[in-house]
Amino acid sequence: MKLEIEVFKLIILTMAIIVVARYRKLFETSLSPSLIRKGTYFATLLWLGFLADVMNDVYPTELTKSLDDIIISLALLLGTYYLLDHMMRVRVKIEPSKALKGTPLLQDGAYLLSNPDVERAMHLSSGKKVIALTRNPEPFRKRGLPYLWLTKVPGENAIDPLRLPAILHKLIENADRETVVIIDGLEYLILENGFESVLKFLTTLKDSLLLKGATLLLVLDPNTLEPHQAALLKKEFKSIEQ
Repeated sequence: MKLEIEVFKLIILTMAIIVVARYRKLFETSLSPSLIRKGTYFATLLWLGFLADVMNDVYPTELTKSLDDIIISLALLLGTYYLLDHMMRVRVKIEPSKALKGTPLLQDGAYLLSNPDVERAMHLSSGKKVIALTRNPEPFRKRGLPYLWLTKVPGENAIDPLRLPAILHKLIENADRETVVIIDGLEYLILENGFESVLKFLTTLKDSLLLKGATLLLVLDPNTLEPHQAALLKKEFKSIEQ
């Protein structure tokens, strides 16, 4: 009976590894390639441990009696290290702790600023705390404003543009009724994820922020989009022409 259970566990893990390998591109839409690679290393080492366990039941030797425990222990240590390393890398502090000087110019809501100028966006956000999702973090960094930098390279507050669920969670989690979330990296998000995925992301973000009494401000030149795409955005967001 014990052998059958060990074989069953090995088969299940083998199937899981095959599924991940076959649908790797699908998983990469929500997980970073490095995380998938590390997960594959962990699963492979665990698979070798289960294989050694089966071999011990079939051909028990002094080596196989301890080999499975050694390999599985190494897999668990490696998995723990990867998990802690990943948590440290994705931990991004974007608490909106600093309010811009001035009188609030925007009422709570969701807006599309047709002028692709982050300085104008920050002026409109006067009197409010700001969180930015951006391809160009320098204007926000100079003012000490929290931001997420859309990029695939490591850096301060960097986040992979393919990780839309993680971005969504970070922005919603750190916003309150005094917050304006400024997004000026839409073209890049659309390039990496496709328009439909980004539209779903934006509508979910919009609804969640409105429930919290926060404000969403998109900075985008509609002329960079297809006409039907620009029309869909204008249905969801109030246009600010200048």
